[in-house]
Amino acid sequence: MDAEVVVVGAGPVGLLLALELVRGGVDPIVVEALPQPSDLPKANGVVGRAVPVLHSRGLYRELTGRRRLRAAPRFMYGGFAVDLRRLRDNPVHILPVPQRRLEAVLAARALSAGVDIRRGHTVTGLSQDSAGVTVAVDGPSGAYTLRCAHLVGCDGAHSAVRKAAGIGFPGAVNDAVVSRSAHVVLPAGALTPFGGRLRAPGGPYRPYLFHRTPHGVFSFARFKGAPHLVTTLEWSPSDDSVPMTVGELRASLGRVLGQDLAIAPPSGAGPYVLRRAVARHSRVADRYQAGRVLLAGDAAHVVAGIGGPALNLGMLDAVDLAGRLLGGGLEGYDQARRPYAERVLAHAAEQSALLGPGPSTDAQRERFAARLATEAGLRSVAEAIAGG
Repeated sequence: MDAEVVVVGAGPVGLLLALELVRGGVDPIVVEALPQPSDLPKANGVVGRAVPVLHSRGLYRELTGRRRLRAAPRFMYGGFAVDLRRLRDNPVHILPVPQRRLEAVLAARALSAGVDIRRGHTVTGLSQDSAGVTVAVDGPSGAYTLRCAHLVGCDGAHSAVRKAAGIGFPGAVNDAVVSRSAHVVLPAGALTPFGGRLRAPGGPYRPYLFHRTPHGVFSFARFKGAPHLVTTLEWSPSDDSVPMTVGELRASLGRVLGQDLAIAPPSGAGPYVLRRAVARHSRVADRYQAGRVLLAGDAAHVVAGIGGPALNLGMLDAVDLAGRLLGGGLEGYDQARRPYAERVLAHAAEQSALLGPGPSTDAQRERFAARLATEAGLRSVAEAIAGG
């Protein structure tokens, strides 16, 4: 055996899995197709029950400089501001760090622990028998194979491991909503001096929330070291064959707000967000395990969610799976983790419905507001945000 466990994918999920295995006395090999860590903007942080886990491993302090972990006083759900201070035992925690920073810290820890991380190595196939898995890899120096007892695919939504293992990836595609996001510079005077609220018809609007208007949805937020990130959602078709521009986002924001806002591209090299999504995928693998091959993170589930549930879900997959690979019993992995993914998909669908257009959504939002006003309703929403 080259390793007891080979992990494919050096994103946050694969790296956390590797660290958890080393912590338990197993030295994995991590194989990553990209030659260098990506600097593309992705998640802006971790939200949910993965945060206390990272705190218990000393990662929260390393990433934030803070010793003490505090529950989040507020968050958002379906365009509602959720006041979590009303809960005696608040399960929602936030780690506000960019994904690339999280990956860098996890990778540094893994390397210092002696983990063999092979970047620029692509999995091209696999075969398995009763004793282990043989993994075909194409590396910078040519093709080779690895032999391991278990192979874990943490290689994202287009997982080569999942496909090679013959695991299906059923789900749904929502092409009714067009999402546009970009880092931009807001015009002078656009924000109030106290609270940084956006001046616009129907406002001023608070940052870090999704706001529903008669014409769509928008949000704006500023994360450390970056310009404002503005996002719009519109229920109208868009031509996805042309490149996305800040001008396109400006036009969309104007339609949603009912007023033109002279946003402009940021200066400097970035990297900056500039993207359009015309299809939102929600998928869960039809099984998380095929013999000695297992899946975690986006390889197992893709969530078109609001509020960052996917990273929390994937990192908790990694912690659960590591315990099982270290002797906790693999046969229960699918049954343990699948319900959480299905729950996150259901909550994402509920949030999308609460943000949708039309009078029927107005009525749904009124019912949700009444539910949120009760302690039981607030608790259920907090549990949905915290995930598992």
